[in-house]
Amino acid sequence: MSIKTIILHLTNDDKLDGRIEVALGLATQNGAHVTGIYTVTPATPPTSFMGYIPPEFIERTRAQEAENAEAAAGKLKEAAARVDVSVSTFKEEGYALDILNKYAIAADLVIIGQVDPDDDKSAQYQYLADELVVSCPAAVLAVPYAGTYHNFGERILVGWNGTREAANAIQAAMPFLQKADTVTLLSINPDSDQSQENEAIEAHLKRHGVNATVKTTHFKDVGVGNALLDSLVDYNADMLVMGAYGHSRIREMILGGATQEILEHMTAPILFKH
Repeated sequence: MSIKTIILHLTNDDKLDGRIEVALGLATQNGAHVTGIYTVTPATPPTSFMGYIPPEFIERTRAQEAENAEAAAGKLKEAAARVDVSVSTFKEEGYALDILNKYAIAADLVIIGQVDPDDDKSAQYQYLADELVVSCPAAVLAVPYAGTYHNFGERILVGWNGTREAANAIQAAMPFLQKADTVTLLSINPDSDQSQENEAIEAHLKRHGVNATVKTTHFKDVGVGNALLDSLVDYNADMLVMGAYGHSRIREMILGGATQEILEHMTAPILFKH
């Protein structure tokens, strides 16, 4: 297995260069094509306009977004030319979630950035990640806004609980797992005996050339999301792989959720698959 088509969400925030580097690094390793997608959110008026959108407001917004899209595409093309990676770029108006999901139908991986709460340019994507990871046809790689990630995936931690989502995540992450030095499948606070499932997944991965170890740990009064984030440090891991578990946003607000916790506080690149 290998990655051959990568979708990169192009934006105008200050961290785009780092995500371009991640995308091109993976493309170089896998002989992949990178498709950059700049999504333009439909123009909406300030509330003071009482539902009326002045034409000049729309034109200014579209002109600015056209400039932003051209600049982002230029960054990707210039960087790709230096490393001889095949790229294409597109600009589409609409909601980022719908557009990225459309392109992801014919892709192996979608790369997005974690939203920086202090960067107004990325505020429009506040809920993109937690919705995309549970709806995307392809695997989603989320890159933290803090830090640089020239190389990652040498020491991979996998959130493992024997579910369909966890199995899907492992399958999607196989190109990364096969290149890793160490792979640890971590079962957190299991409520039943999973020894049979653990042995089966270890054997399955070994047939793919991945020598993984399943470990079980118990965290008292700590959610699964925070437990996984703490375990990244404990296992000195530089990448996390996990199934994306999603509910409606109202339910997430009431109950919380591992996916949401991790997307807000991630400290390493994370590959999600629903």
